[in-house]
Amino acid sequence: MSNRVLVLGGGIAGIQSALDLAESGADVTILESSPFIGGRMAQLDKTFPTNDCSMCILSPKLVEAGRHPNIELVTNADLIALEGEKGNFTATIRKKPRYVDEEKCVACGICAEKCPVKLPSEYDASISERKAIYRAYPQSVPSTYVIDKENCIYFKTGKCRACEKFCEAKAIDFDQEEEEVRIDVASVIIASGADVFDPSVIHEYGYGVLPNVITSLEFERLLSASGPTQGKVVRPSDGKEPENIAFIQCVGSRSTVYGGEYCSSVCCMYALKEAIVAKEHSESINAHIFAMDLRAFGREFEDYRIRAEEEYGILITRNNRIASLEETLEGDDIIVRYVEEGEIKEKVFDLVILAVGLQPHRDFSRLSETLGFDLDEYGFCLTQGFEPVQSSRPGVYVAGVLEGPKDIPDSVCQASAAADLSSQGGEEEVDRGSKDLPDEIDVSGKESRVGVFVCHCGINIGGVVDVPSVAEHVRTLPNVTYAEDNLYTCSVTTQEKIKEAIKEHDLNRIVVASCSPRSYEKLFQETIREAGLNPYLFEMANIREHCSWVHSKEPEKATDKAKGLVAAAVAKARLLEPLHKVSVPVNKTALVIGGGLSGMTAALSLAEHGIETHLIEKTDELGGNLRRITHTLRGEDPQELLKNAIAKVQSDERITLHMGTEVESVDGFIGNF
Repeated sequence: MSNRVLVLGGGIAGIQSALDLAESGADVTILESSPFIGGRMAQLDKTFPTNDCSMCILSPKLVEAGRHPNIELVTNADLIALEGEKGNFTATIRKKPRYVDEEKCVACGICAEKCPVKLPSEYDASISERKAIYRAYPQSVPSTYVIDKENCIYFKTGKCRACEKFCEAKAIDFDQEEEEVRIDVASVIIASGADVFDPSVIHEYGYGVLPNVITSLEFERLLSASGPTQGKVVRPSDGKEPENIAFIQCVGSRSTVYGGEYCSSVCCMYALKEAIVAKEHSESINAHIFAMDLRAFGREFEDYRIRAEEEYGILITRNNRIASLEETLEGDDIIVRYVEEGEIKEKVFDLVILAVGLQPHRDFSRLSETLGFDLDEYGFCLTQGFEPVQSSRPGVYVAGVLEGPKDIPDSVCQASAAADLSSQGGEEEVDRGSKDLPDEIDVSGKESRVGVFVCHCGINIGGVVDVPSVAEHVRTLPNVTYAEDNLYTCSVTTQEKIKEAIKEHDLNRIVVASCSPRSYEKLFQETIREAGLNPYLFEMANIREHCSWVHSKEPEKATDKAKGLVAAAVAKARLLEPLHKVSVPVNKTALVIGGGLSGMTAALSLAEHGIETHLIEKTDELGGNLRRITHTLRGEDPQELLKNAIAKVQSDERITLHMGTEVESVDGFIGNF
């Protein structure tokens, strides 16, 4: 029986499921219909409520998914059949040709430069252009280019082949053909995302006609440093920076006429985020949000709303569903009429953002027929209230927006839950995979040769810190052999550049100045190890949290501090010596504190994976707050759920209950508390 899990969709939910499974020892195939993984999150500039850089979170996961020994990436492909049953499925996959040899392509980009065809870029929400041979974005995984057959001149007329002519790596292969492959899998996780609502059907808003009415996704790309304007906020009609921006909420959501009757969950918060980020880009921008009501329901969401109003001066006018938009007679400005305190008012804006909702993916219906799972009345995957990741077909699980509109943190949580359920039932030791690594370079007795990579992180760092001047300063430091600044140091392309620089310049110590070591240290350590260096010959300087974030209004001081932090990191790196890991005994038991529903669920999940578990409850009864809930909005019986959970916990020999017990202290470390 195969232990392989098929994950449909290479967005953040699919990637998280795959990484969880791969780290637990399962083999994983990520199947993505587009040529690159990353999904919707790759298009975003920041994430709420922390305003973290979206690509800073996603890019390391892209790199890890692309090079994990237990993960197979199958992009530009579709699932056309799923036969069998839970634990013993056979999936049939149709792989479309890229017309570029993935083994030969070095992602130099010359082919795209020479291609004469220009097309709207899907990644930039059609604001900018791409070529008929392209990569979606700089950090894309795989990094291999792909030819858009439908728009390639050669495939249309039999002429051109400019990309082939100028490709020194000889990677272009027009003879590639479509193929079908069959793989055996134990379970399937569907994480194929959703579509955004097309507002052109709401003629009253003039989208596609009025040049300064754009969607929230288009505005997101304008805010992004990797976007068509490198993060400069401009309006489409004349390229000028807008002073007054309006956000129109519930476009394609909560409507019986357009879109769906449901709330799309994310629109209120992303409008607040975009308004805040726009203000951070330019203090002269004024933002006004028009909403029926504002739904800030998640953790720290209400605090975020308060910050938006009190710190950034974002105006929010409630009890309004804007009926229509009009262009002024003398220009491209937009008139918004609204009601405030029972009085009809109107206001002129330079730019209007339509906060579009989420819709079921256009391929959901076909996918549900292929995989044999049911859809709800809105076209999302039908799940039961108490089993939110279990589809109607056993062994087929769901994660992310396919199950219903949700934000990134909720999608990630659901992805991990789906990974857990899809891998339950096996207690045997599993192979976590291994890479073929080169022998470590012996640095003993050698003079330190330090390589330094300073990250712009889009404008997340580069918008405050003068990154080129930091890199220039670094070049003057003792033992610095090589230094450069990068747009995104965590990208696949830059990881390869680091490895190349180690070999070309004989580097034996590496420093990266970017974001938090807590998020990225492991990524860079793995990269230098693949180049032959011991992973502990690495040091990081955090110039995001310690410089650009805390000194966002003081760019000169932030830059000086960044220079000092990087200089300190270089000084430490010069003294680094190789370290090697040793194995220590691991106590293969787990302790769960709290006997409510979440605690019992966690204990049962651990037990299902063969882990001896201790469950501590300070009262004399299991169940927690669930004991006080008698019904749900959908009519499910929470008391029946509680009864079943308690019975399972009490009857599982791998779970030891400690009732009327509290934890007084915890000593030790991970693996041996």
